[in-house]
Amino acid sequence: MLACDPGAHRLYIAAESGWLTTLDVHDRRTTVTGSNHLADGAHVVAVDPDTHRSYYPVPHAGDGHPALLVFDPYP
Repeated sequence: MLACDPGAHRLYIAAESGWLTTLDVHDRRTTVTGSNHLADGAHVVAVDPDTHRSYYPVPHAGDGHPALLVFDPYP
């Protein structure tokens, strides 16, 4: 799944495997700024364009129950 934060010029790519890759987008060019495994099955991403927070629902958190991971933007 893809999510775009146009104000931060950032693109989020979440894969079925639970990996998230972030890219900065400037002048029609992209630069990978990060890649991390969030959790198995964390393949959905949403971004709040006002706060720039990103949200990731995961089917099984550490306790085995569904959870919502929330991350504040990085500089």
